[in-house]
Amino acid sequence: MTKTKNTLILIFLVLAAVVLAALVGQLTSGVDFLKWLTWGESIGFDTVNLDLAIVHISFSFQMQVNVLQVILIAAALLLYKKIR
Repeated sequence: MTKTKNTLILIFLVLAAVVLAALVGQLTSGVDFLKWLTWGESIGFDTVNLDLAIVHISFSFQMQVNVLQVILIAAALLLYKKIR
């Protein structure tokens, strides 16, 4: 039971960090000296098609990563390490 609880705490902390990063990123995007926090890159792959004559499936994956997300996820992992 403890392992499941620890996993749920980790997932919650990482998701909270991502949501907080999005919120703070929106709030600081207009501030000149904090604009560097929203700098980031998009990674992923474009559409991959699988055509099986009956079923046609398309896959795509894109992820936007910025500086603030990396900082807050690292902080969440450090917090998890302290909590655990």
